[in-house]
Amino acid sequence: MLGQRELEQAAVSQEDLPRRTFDALLDPISTDRSPVDPALCQAVADSVGLASWILPKARVKQVIGSAKGDHGGSMALASHTPADAARMIRQVRTAMGSCNAFKPAFGFTYEGVTALPDPKLGDESVSFRLLQVLSSEDEKPLKVPVTVVLVRVGATLATFQAANIRRDGQAVVPRDVVDEQLTKLANAAR
Repeated sequence: MLGQRELEQAAVSQEDLPRRTFDALLDPISTDRSPVDPALCQAVADSVGLASWILPKARVKQVIGSAKGDHGGSMALASHTPADAARMIRQVRTAMGSCNAFKPAFGFTYEGVTALPDPKLGDESVSFRLLQVLSSEDEKPLKVPVTVVLVRVGATLATFQAANIRRDGQAVVPRDVVDEQLTKLANAAR
């Protein structure tokens, strides 16, 4: 299990991928959970929000700058016990079976929750897409495609998220970031 310093060193950076920027998000180590309706969507909602519903031992969050032809995104690395990291992946898979839409206590509604094929990354992984519904009283709702990929590498859960604010197709999580991050995590876990 990686500690805070080790997790920070294992996080992908501009040094690893010079054509991208990585900006740290300051975040205390907390569960930072926002309740949703229906509650059966909680694990999905927490994944979208880069939250850890099980208190992590260490965590790093970053905004990923876009590169030519993609949407960039954000990511979180959370260090857990191996059992908790595996349980979190299982909880997302279970929620995907019955979660179609949800409304957080604070924030925008999400709809069209759709499981994607297992990306077969790390020790285990799960991926899904959904639409974030941005609405105001006077305007037609704006639906922003969002894609989330969760990967367990040992006791670390890596969550990658991309939103396509241009709405010119599906949001795509940057594969170069995912590949480089998983390599660094595997090396750090040795």
